[in-house]
Amino acid sequence: MRAPVMSLEFLRDYGLRLAILVAAIAIFLIASPGFRSESSLFAVVEQMTFVGVASAGLAVTMIAGELDLSVASMASMMGVVAVRMGEFGLVAGILSALLGGALLGGIQGFAIAKLGINSLVFTTGTLILFSGCAYIFAGGQPIVLDDFTVTDPLHTRLLFLSPSSTIAIACLAILGLFLAYTRPGRNIYAIGGSRIEATAAGVPVRSSLTLAFMASGAGAGLAGGITCLKGGSAAPEGSSDLLLLAVGAALIGGVGLYGGVGNVWNMLIGILIVGVLTAGMATLASPSYMHSLVLGTALIVLLLSDFLLDRVVKARRLTKRRAMAEAVTQ
Repeated sequence: MRAPVMSLEFLRDYGLRLAILVAAIAIFLIASPGFRSESSLFAVVEQMTFVGVASAGLAVTMIAGELDLSVASMASMMGVVAVRMGEFGLVAGILSALLGGALLGGIQGFAIAKLGINSLVFTTGTLILFSGCAYIFAGGQPIVLDDFTVTDPLHTRLLFLSPSSTIAIACLAILGLFLAYTRPGRNIYAIGGSRIEATAAGVPVRSSLTLAFMASGAGAGLAGGITCLKGGSAAPEGSSDLLLLAVGAALIGGVGLYGGVGNVWNMLIGILIVGVLTAGMATLASPSYMHSLVLGTALIVLLLSDFLLDRVVKARRLTKRRAMAEAVTQ
């Protein structure tokens, strides 16, 4: 009886998502000759820089049972900061965006835990606040790097990898190790799985939420900073679509919206699905609204499938428990 339940759980957590990823790749390979080139693989991996890093950081708040709605404004603001600081060098620009995002994210998490404010309400406020700050820092208009040669290292390429996508992959690996093998990472799962029980067990909720939102802020800041530096310019509203893409990638990958569910593999699968769909639709010269339609359809199909499989898994577990109870009574 155990094997079928395990197989259904694997199917629910990974199987359907891997099937959609493989199916999407196969469809685009057949439908679009342009998708067969190395450039398309490069485009898929490059999605890790903008959508991937931000989605992974956002997913940590979801695992903690919260949701950071400020990631788009954070990315826009830190993109402006990165371009401003880029005058002092590429490393200064990237680090300022990363550390600035981490600091502001950590402050958000601490405030949410300390004051007991719902994260959706709080980060809606910071979404608006950071957007206004982005306009102030940029002077109300797009800004451009004075010296474009500063960002030349970001434009180098080795096969389908670039420095920015390499940084993104390294960030995912570090985040995965942190969540899986450190006590603070396990604490984040604990407060997401059951906040009351975790508090009763002595799990430090305040520091865990601070770390979760710090990861989200750092991911959004890094995504916005690298993307703007690579483009040589930053606009106050430049990352306006990031929130939907980041949340979509996390949910498509299987990170639970109610906390305690998901890991770096779920994040990676979701990022790759979004990357393949985006790159594939681009090779077909599809209008932007078709991208949203396809991503939304994929998300709904997966959510419905998760719901049905979850009910089947629970039914089988209940049947097994009843059978064990009957065996004991006999």
